[in-house]
Amino acid sequence: MQHKYICIFLTGLLTCNSASDWKVPTTFIYGHDDWMNYQGAQQARKDMKVPCEIIRVPQGGHFVFIDNPAGFHSAIFYACRKFLSGDAEEGLSLPDGLISA
Repeated sequence: MQHKYICIFLTGLLTCNSASDWKVPTTFIYGHDDWMNYQGAQQARKDMKVPCEIIRVPQGGHFVFIDNPAGFHSAIFYACRKFLSGDAEEGLSLPDGLISA
């Protein structure tokens, strides 16, 4: 199986060589104490031509879905509602406790 987009994770830095080619709104979700550095996603966002959001979930590490399931679900539901509503740029407020990076 061949993948069009390849993301490489090195020393906590996300490098997406083809982020500028992505055609769908993208939400990166990181635990607040994740060992991966969310600044890699910030760098990828600079090259993207589609809406991109980076959300940090409190009380979560790399396995944020285990560490803080309620916060993770809140981030997922927020991202899905934003995309499905067609209001990718504005409208919905980030749920309490989540941090936009």
